[in-house]
Amino acid sequence: MLQAFSNKQIKNLTASAVFAVLSLTSTVVRANDGPYIDQVKNQLFRAAFASGLNGYTLTHEPTIDTLREGRSHYINVNLRAGISYGIVGVCDSDCQDLDISLYDHRGNLIASDLQDDDIPMISFNPSRSGRYQIQVDMANCNANTCYYGVGVFGQ
Repeated sequence: MLQAFSNKQIKNLTASAVFAVLSLTSTVVRANDGPYIDQVKNQLFRAAFASGLNGYTLTHEPTIDTLREGRSHYINVNLRAGISYGIVGVCDSDCQDLDISLYDHRGNLIASDLQDDDIPMISFNPSRSGRYQIQVDMANCNANTCYYGVGVFGQ
């Protein structure tokens, strides 16, 4: 038995089909990004150790994301007085230069690593507890976007 569909039902079915295809497409893209995400996670912990942060522990959930060359991302973190922090950035194999800067709640620059490298590191001992902002700048990326990671370690 064949059933006739109204125009409204056809539009709803079409919209549902388009949504389903878009959902599947984005899942496939995310699945292909897995190696880059794993690469950045592994680099983050190796970089922290290589930067002399052995004995430090991760105090915040690491941020792993993508940026285009010339773009910035801001990460808000609460830091406590009396704790020594090391903030480390890393990026994937397509990235040539990543920079990080730390600002206080008033927007004053506290510290930065703007060297021409892909593993920036900042050390900081806050005299006051409060909200701080980490600015991540993708200075040089050889792909459409590059993955980066930022970890905040404390002791």
